[in-house]
Amino acid sequence: MGQLTSRLRHTFRALRHRSFRVYWVGQWVSVNGTWMQTTAQAWLVYRLTDSPLVLGLLSAARFGPSLLGAPFAGVMTDRFPRRPLVLLTQSASLVQASLLAALTLSGAVRVWHVLAIAFLQGIVDTLDMPARQTLQVDIVGIEDLQSAVSLNSSAFNAARMLGPAVGGALVAAWGEGVCFAVNAASYLAVLVALLMIRTPPVVRAPSGSLRSDLVEGLRFAWGDPEVRLTLAAVAVTSMFGLSYMTLLPVFARDVLHAGATGFGVLVASAGLGAVFGALGAASRSGARGTHLVMALGQSALGVGLVALALTTHLAVATSWLVLVGLGVAIQLTTTNGFLQTTAPDHLRGRAVSLYIWLFSGLAPIGGLAAGWAAENVGAPWTAAGAGAACVLSALLMGFEIPRLRRALARPSGRASGREER
Repeated sequence: MGQLTSRLRHTFRALRHRSFRVYWVGQWVSVNGTWMQTTAQAWLVYRLTDSPLVLGLLSAARFGPSLLGAPFAGVMTDRFPRRPLVLLTQSASLVQASLLAALTLSGAVRVWHVLAIAFLQGIVDTLDMPARQTLQVDIVGIEDLQSAVSLNSSAFNAARMLGPAVGGALVAAWGEGVCFAVNAASYLAVLVALLMIRTPPVVRAPSGSLRSDLVEGLRFAWGDPEVRLTLAAVAVTSMFGLSYMTLLPVFARDVLHAGATGFGVLVASAGLGAVFGALGAASRSGARGTHLVMALGQSALGVGLVALALTTHLAVATSWLVLVGLGVAIQLTTTNGFLQTTAPDHLRGRAVSLYIWLFSGLAPIGGLAAGWAAENVGAPWTAAGAGAACVLSALLMGFEIPRLRRALARPSGRASGREER
């Protein structure tokens, strides 16, 4: 009982900081609005076009900027004060949501409007993601950083469960424009929170050239066999596993015949699984078995997608999407923690930026490919193929784990004496 109490106290210790409490609540409100817009945006595009391929284009427009911009955004985050950067990005997000709401509610919206606004939001998000993540250490300090990261992850996944369900219901009742308006209003919560919090002044150390910093980070990732294996698995999950989000409107309308409300339930089911996955990953202690946990998470994602491809009933589909969300959260949460604890202090930011780069940058390519495949062979076959790729990747990681252990156990190994993973 005492150990459980101690673990819970450590998990929530970031809440002792007033500024973090304010920021955390504002973020949670805003993320709920973001998930409502994400749900409504995909439904609007599919309603206007009846094309899975255009759904893939929507994913590419939203996440494509990260493919080229994420490494450079990390450099900007290190060179400029973070709170003003986040104020800027959140204000820009409010503007785009308001514009999309006005176009949709007035009946003037066209597909190219949605794609263009998604692309602009992708540019904003490319800078926003690293700035928001690194702002946490400015708020709570290094001692409570892990608690802050875990609480924000839990809030994100809880919003991922609630936001799409509410968004789907709003779309069914009043249309997509209402969701966009609610999202615009939700940004006010985080903007007010950012104006209320206080962060200590941070002195930025002089940095080298952009090229030399990028090359050093890439050399570290490629030269470390554990990091290389981990990031390769992330690339597969991003390219294939996360493409299921592009397919869900097709499943909801054409396979399950569940409409907009069913679409929201499907997205929320994956969010529910992600909440459990994040909490499960956070409950682990020590590094032993880290890569095995990653492989199990990725295999759960793959099995869930294959099973989803075989069902035509909404209730069954929601169950498999819980497994999909569980697997994604376990793999990616464990990966994030592993990279931050493995990379040297002076390379930690670049290691995490490379993870974000792969995670966000490859997703639009996978979404576009999934949209094309769904249009040609159908959504179920596309989901089954993506799931099979994830299972294969997990098996390959499982086969590599014993070899890694032997290499790290040698006296000449880089991690000799380090706790076995």
